[in-house]
Amino acid sequence: MMPKPSLIPRFNLDYNFKDFCYGMMSILRDDFDSKPLEEIFGERTFLFTSYGRSSLYVILKALNLPRGSKVGVPLYSCTVVFDAIVNAGLVPCFVDIDLNNYTMDPGDLEEKIEDLSAVVVIHTFGRPADMDKINKIANGIPVIEDCAHSLMSRYKGKITGTLGYASFFSLAKYISAGGGGMIILNDNNMVKEIESKTRSLERPSILKEIKHCFVVYTRSLLYHKPWFGLFALPIGLAIEDKVDLMDKRSFEISAINRSDLSVFIKKISSFGMKVEVQRKNSFLLMEKLRDTPLILPYERKDTYCNYYLFPIRFENVKERDSVSDFLRRRGVDTSKLYSETPLKARRYYGYEGDCPNTEKLADTILVIPNYYTLKEKELVKIAESVKVAIK
Repeated sequence: MMPKPSLIPRFNLDYNFKDFCYGMMSILRDDFDSKPLEEIFGERTFLFTSYGRSSLYVILKALNLPRGSKVGVPLYSCTVVFDAIVNAGLVPCFVDIDLNNYTMDPGDLEEKIEDLSAVVVIHTFGRPADMDKINKIANGIPVIEDCAHSLMSRYKGKITGTLGYASFFSLAKYISAGGGGMIILNDNNMVKEIESKTRSLERPSILKEIKHCFVVYTRSLLYHKPWFGLFALPIGLAIEDKVDLMDKRSFEISAINRSDLSVFIKKISSFGMKVEVQRKNSFLLMEKLRDTPLILPYERKDTYCNYYLFPIRFENVKERDSVSDFLRRRGVDTSKLYSETPLKARRYYGYEGDCPNTEKLADTILVIPNYYTLKEKELVKIAESVKVAIK
């Protein structure tokens, strides 16, 4: 790929110089104020680990399930979720998605529930899953919410993360706190067990924290114009076919970086305003693309979507890939999110091909930029480029 300084990045990493400085100054702090979290999620127990996947691992270990127990999880997911299940000594049982919402299909869950000891529900793209049906089908089996995409999303007036047995968030996503995972406990019976497990996690050294802050800030800087199109993407594309990261699946668990926790708490108080901007951006894209044959996202009744990502869907893989290539040439980068997950799941995690909706989605989905730092002229360019591509 030729360097393109005007290329609009596919995702938003909003860890700026002020965040870097604040994180560096927070490395020696041991306290944290839970009031900003209580104002959003209510009075609950909040615990933290190094990653969202680490948080899921801790929750699963705290359930004390027999080794080899099956955990229901949507196949349409990042494979690190499957790694957390496997490393906890459990087995992922893949559940298909509802093609209208891209989240777990309650009907497919109902067919597989008898074999399951726990369920992980993912609010993909920020779209809340049908938690009423899922909780009813689970009928007492622990339901764990994966809220990596759904910070601030709501289901029937209740914020995601408070709808299941427990939940976890990835603080690197959307809010761009640098890293870390947050656990919210909605069952008081789990508090002592998970508190014990999180307190026993190794804390990063001061030197490691300093290095982490520099790495996070550099990565964020490279994910902005002009550096993304000049260096980050061309280098990434040059090595992606030469390195199979799945052959080196590491799973490290530690305590959260104090810098990440401090930046997260600082940002969360006013983050609702940025979500509203991203929703406005998403509505603009929907308006511009309304009269196209694309399948666009929408909000189900009684839900509030944070529009963390903006997926559009095509008829087939050839059309999707053609539009993706065209957009990059026009200066708009995109993501075929989780397009390789079904293949990876067959190869590494025992998937047997019983999730046809997920396989169809993986071949036809494309995520286009909609994030809150984009200007209106950039959003118009994105929409108009998509329309030209599908003519």
